[in-house]
Amino acid sequence: MIENNRIKYSLAGFFMGVAELIPGISGATVAVIFKIYPNLMTILSKLRIKHLSFSLSSLSKKFQFDLLLPLIFSMIAAIILCSKAINFLLNNYEENFLTFLGCLMIILSLQIINFFKGILHQKKLFIFIFLGTSIGFILGQLDVESENISIFYLILSGVLAFSFFLIPGISGSSMLVVLGIYSPIIGAIANFNFDILIPFALGCLISLLLLPRLILSIYSSYEQSLLYLFSGLIASSGLLLL
Repeated sequence: MIENNRIKYSLAGFFMGVAELIPGISGATVAVIFKIYPNLMTILSKLRIKHLSFSLSSLSKKFQFDLLLPLIFSMIAAIILCSKAINFLLNNYEENFLTFLGCLMIILSLQIINFFKGILHQKKLFIFIFLGTSIGFILGQLDVESENISIFYLILSGVLAFSFFLIPGISGSSMLVVLGIYSPIIGAIANFNFDILIPFALGCLISLLLLPRLILSIYSSYEQSLLYLFSGLIASSGLLLL
């Protein structure tokens, strides 16, 4: 069982890494599909100073290193191995590639919630699908341009980008595109421009420390409704890629 879970988290990490390379697809979406999202959020919610220890065994148990490390290493491997391939497809077969991704996301959005079974028994779940779809389309229509990027804007962008890494539906890189700073952030990473990277990383850290516990708490209390909300977000993200 333990070995199977390691393989499961390794596969999930690999596909999460691939997903985060493409604006429009969320790594958290992959976590939901592999059914590791609640546990992953549980692990991230424990990232508090009071939980840190000099005992490796204690840290390993608290943060489930046997599962988390394979996931992280697989994500890194995916980013290294697949970035050139995905870039080639986007540059040479963009329309076909995005159409394929869009259709795949729509199908997966239905699979996540076992749509045709659950929706017949609880009609009120239509509300959450509609709400998620609407939010997804609204976010997709935003067009923010920023020529002179302030430190506050970079911090805010980091918070939003990492927040959408935690929430199924829209990837962090999509939010960077929406916010108009995808190219500056990519350029900053490539050129080690710490004037941009440090405020952005600070925003990501703020999101990492503050939001996982809140998201997990809400998810635990309203799991089914949120799955339908997430499904709407995922479906609308797929439609926007078509």
